[in-house]
Amino acid sequence: MEQLLRALWLLFAVAFALTVALWRSHMGPAIWIKRECGKARALNSDSARQELVRRVQQLVPQASSQNVVFSLQEEVSHLRRVTTYTYYYKVFVADGDCLWVLPFSYDKKTGKYDLGQPAALTQDLIQNVTMAGKPGKRLSVTFRLKPELGSEAVVMVLEPLAFRKNKFYPFDFFQEEACGKAMAVTEKLAFSACKMTAEDLEKTRLEDECGNYATGAGICGFCGIIAASVSGSLPGTLVFFAGALAFFGVMLAKKQVPKISLVIVILEAVAAYFLMKIA
Repeated sequence: MEQLLRALWLLFAVAFALTVALWRSHMGPAIWIKRECGKARALNSDSARQELVRRVQQLVPQASSQNVVFSLQEEVSHLRRVTTYTYYYKVFVADGDCLWVLPFSYDKKTGKYDLGQPAALTQDLIQNVTMAGKPGKRLSVTFRLKPELGSEAVVMVLEPLAFRKNKFYPFDFFQEEACGKAMAVTEKLAFSACKMTAEDLEKTRLEDECGNYATGAGICGFCGIIAASVSGSLPGTLVFFAGALAFFGVMLAKKQVPKISLVIVILEAVAAYFLMKIA
């Protein structure tokens, strides 16, 4: 019976680690299925995309299917036991050396939306540019504005496939070409406003990505402590710390050196060692 309980605790630790890792990466079976369904709907009909472009053209005449990007920024906040999701909608038009930003309001009950008046995001407004996420999947570009403007940042989310992840996501369509043009304009703005090259932008993205790997390493170390305290098994515990080392290996391959996360995992390894001696 005792061995069964230890095995169950070990399975729980593995499931917990995988769940958190997938959540941090916006992955998992449910998301994969919804993405494939959204892709099928987008291949079947382009009417939603055409309608959006037509309505944007009424406000920005130079808009076209090749340069209009729908952007949905999703933020998650945790307060005690309550998790809150906040959604920020925008439409961007990549136009020469600037991005036109249009507010987008969406009624999830009726499926209807409205567009606000466009504003030009130009080099003289930008203080800094950073990126996060994965190109080709979900890339987030943050334009931090100059303090005197009274606004902190403008975030543009580039998703070549916009799909209905949940009821707050209004569209299923492809916008790969428009995302490419928006990224090209982003690089122009970053260089002209901040002297940041494409390599500099990629470095900010890698720093964010490797932050997720560092979190994953810490979670593996925590699960290793659980395995050590419950089973007292060296092989079972080593599996989790091998996972942490794998995360560090990925970080080093991307030329990012683990620092705080490495110290945390070392402390977790020491704790696991003493717990195994006690067990």
